[in-house]
Amino acid sequence: MDKPINNPVFSLKWKAGLFFGGLVFIFLSSFPLMVHWNMQQRFELFRLEIQQQYQQQLFGQLKTGSEELQRLAEFILAFSPGDIDSNKLSNIEQALTNHRSELELHWNVTQAWIIDFPTQKSGGWGQPLPNTIKALIPLTIKTEKAHSYINCYQGCQQYLLLPILSEAATRHVLILGYNISNTLLAFQSQTGADVAVISNDSDEHALRRKDTQLWGKHINALTSFSDNIDFLQQLAKYYNFDSIDEHGLLVRDKRLPVEFQIIKIDNVDDVLLLIIDDIHHQQEAILDVTYRSIVISLLGVILIGGSIFFFLSAPLRRLSSVSRALPLLGQKQYASARKLINPNPDQKHRRLDELDLLEDSSYALSSQLEGMEQAIKERTDSLNLRTVELRDERDFVKNLIDTAQLMIITLDKQCKIISFNQFSEQMTGCSEQDVVGTAIQPFFNAQQWDNVHATLNELTHSHLAVSQLETDFIHKNGDVRVISWLHSSLTVANDDAVILSVGLDVTDKKRSEEQMLWMANHDALTELYNRRKFNSDFKKLLNQAQRYKREGMLLFLDLDQFKDINDSCGHNVGDQLLQRVAQSLLAISRSTDIVARLGGDEFAIILPETDLHGAITLCEKITDSLKNIDFSHEQARYTISCSIGITKFPLNNLTVDELVSNADMAMYQAKSKGKNTWHLFTFDDMARTELKARVKWKQKIVDALNHNRFQLFYQPIMHIQSRTVSHYEALLRMWDDNDQLHLPGLFIQVAEQTGLIHRIDHYVLEQGVAKIAEQNLQHQDISLSLNLSGHAVVDPELQPLLEHLITQYGAQADKLIFELTETAAVADIPQARELMQELIRLGCRFSIDDFGTGFASFRYLRELPVSLVKIDGSFITHITENEDDRLFVQALVTIAKGMGKQTIAEFVENAETLALLETLGVDYAQGYYIGKPQPELLSGPPELD
Repeated sequence: MDKPINNPVFSLKWKAGLFFGGLVFIFLSSFPLMVHWNMQQRFELFRLEIQQQYQQQLFGQLKTGSEELQRLAEFILAFSPGDIDSNKLSNIEQALTNHRSELELHWNVTQAWIIDFPTQKSGGWGQPLPNTIKALIPLTIKTEKAHSYINCYQGCQQYLLLPILSEAATRHVLILGYNISNTLLAFQSQTGADVAVISNDSDEHALRRKDTQLWGKHINALTSFSDNIDFLQQLAKYYNFDSIDEHGLLVRDKRLPVEFQIIKIDNVDDVLLLIIDDIHHQQEAILDVTYRSIVISLLGVILIGGSIFFFLSAPLRRLSSVSRALPLLGQKQYASARKLINPNPDQKHRRLDELDLLEDSSYALSSQLEGMEQAIKERTDSLNLRTVELRDERDFVKNLIDTAQLMIITLDKQCKIISFNQFSEQMTGCSEQDVVGTAIQPFFNAQQWDNVHATLNELTHSHLAVSQLETDFIHKNGDVRVISWLHSSLTVANDDAVILSVGLDVTDKKRSEEQMLWMANHDALTELYNRRKFNSDFKKLLNQAQRYKREGMLLFLDLDQFKDINDSCGHNVGDQLLQRVAQSLLAISRSTDIVARLGGDEFAIILPETDLHGAITLCEKITDSLKNIDFSHEQARYTISCSIGITKFPLNNLTVDELVSNADMAMYQAKSKGKNTWHLFTFDDMARTELKARVKWKQKIVDALNHNRFQLFYQPIMHIQSRTVSHYEALLRMWDDNDQLHLPGLFIQVAEQTGLIHRIDHYVLEQGVAKIAEQNLQHQDISLSLNLSGHAVVDPELQPLLEHLITQYGAQADKLIFELTETAAVADIPQARELMQELIRLGCRFSIDDFGTGFASFRYLRELPVSLVKIDGSFITHITENEDDRLFVQALVTIAKGMGKQTIAEFVENAETLALLETLGVDYAQGYYIGKPQPELLSGPPELD
């Protein structure tokens, strides 16, 4: 046997001491590094958030200043005398001069100029405008939008360029400039940070100090100038602007105690904002914490390292002898190893420790290894080959399973998890090691587990069975996902049936479907059922009641004076009231009752299997509940009440629409009794006559629709200045089977109550489009004004039908004018605006009819995109004798012209009225004096007396 090589020996004791000491040193040394790194990262994140807040706050103050300046400009224009056109530029100039002291003192405005772009005439006060600002005037005229710009040529000023719109093309621009020093000081006061304004321009007179440059630019404004000017000069010395711009606009230099953030302003290339913030206290705190961490780590290294070295010295000496013997076992020198180990013979008389066991085990191991060596050698080659094959197969299958974006789980007969792929780990938040061997039941909720367990049990007894389920699956953090499962049974080599479960996450799909279903059946504002869901459920309940001889009650509610609250307080306040009412109705109704919002301030409640006494009891609860709603706005408290119509169902085989109409009629009778009460529909009161008349007219309407007995009559609308017909209003008439002609006032309300109004709207729309197409073929440049009912605003078929008709007939959409009554338009402002914008996009125009009769007419004139305003005839009929009517019409015309809208006067019956309207500036006239409604258009100009 070869002798062992006697290489120099480095004691294990020293190795262990140095090793563990080194580990301790590395570990404890990393502690201050981690502390410093963590503090630095938190500092970086904190500073980034602070700078973002500074930037948002500074831009917010500049934007607020611009918006206030724009509102100020609009206020000046609104109160400037006379019209705004090319001949009245002096009016605005005079308004600017009159308000100069107030603008300079209270608004810090230094310049106010009005520019006539075509003639380049200007007027106003303050220093002449910089060329940069003048260059923006053509863009303002072209876009017809206000522009805000910062310029430092005459001190740092923020300029607002506001186009002034008139009936013709835009030609005037109002320019206001104000010093932004107050904005900078307000920013400094609120944040504690300083700010500088840097630009290409210099104005030493405005600065009242020597001009200071930075990167070739001029410092036009700087808060805390004496404290910060040195920092800025050092910044310019250490960095050039291109380097800062390339690597980010935030600069923090260890040589400076402050942090700089350079902010570029959109559309302003020659002005930069620079925020300066003192950070040296925060940096000193980070260094202080780091130094303390280093001292603590050094003390820990000394203490722990010395302790380890002391306690390991003795055991390591014994371990050293064993360590010299163990390499001999690797060299198959078993006898030499046993001689070197030589266990202590006295160890039987004392307690053994781990080293004693190691010595005994090593001694015995040498003998066993010698006997096993040959057997191991023979099997090693075979096992190595098989291991490589199995490892490759395992890795391939595992990678295949883990790559799939599906949950792939295998279960045994007891529904315990055998395998768990990576996607399953993501969906559960549990690793495979944590769940293998545990039951899968905790991942299912208790209500669904029984069904899942029964399915899995069935699969264990049927190897060919496949089952598909959709269940909730619970994440470790409590989140629930919807999984579509495909369970199938498998047979393994040991003949134990296991289950393969493959799951697909369909949570997002299910949620989208549920959201769409909810939106289709609910009112978005109150979250009650909408009219569609109400009608669907009511039909089902009505059929059940008729089949099983049951009785139910229908309540129809309408809030009293809701329109007054809506008009005086605004739609947002009205919406809040509707939500409060909806909550109150849900709170006092039964779970079996159906509560719905039908539209506006109308609600309905279906009471299945309820008699009249129960309905009356609920009505009393409703009135008490609404009376107790504490609803106030701007220190004014409103008492909420409603009128309720009651009808039972089934009733004489009436349909859902007829029952709702009966309840609606009963509600109006309740209002006629003084409101805040209820009324029961009955055939024994005056409603019987109304019902018979309604049924009669409904049949007439149906017959007229089916037999094409509706007809459009056309009344000319004349342009007053040119005395030519500009367009016609299409007026609907109905012929009955006795060839008698009926006006709309006799049948429109019935059509609305019975749901036939949409068919009439569609008829008018098609006939009007066809008439325009016919006039186009005859080369007649005539527009047509069509009346739409209030229900057209919520008709989802109206816009698609119009697009189809325009394409079908080849008509020009810009020849179509739609008239909406003011009452119909303001019933649902957002819905009306949306419909009007969509039809305007097609090229159509809108006119608002009966204007001036509503409570808030002028406000809605601003909110609705109408181009024509038809003044209600009640103000025109006696205008030549009534001074109040004349003043009202004159004011309305002035406001309409100021908003770029044209006016139409109806009920013009004589030459005196027409002459007065021309004097007042009304654009168009309509009435019997101009022409009566006729089945055909005029063949020439109107014949005036």
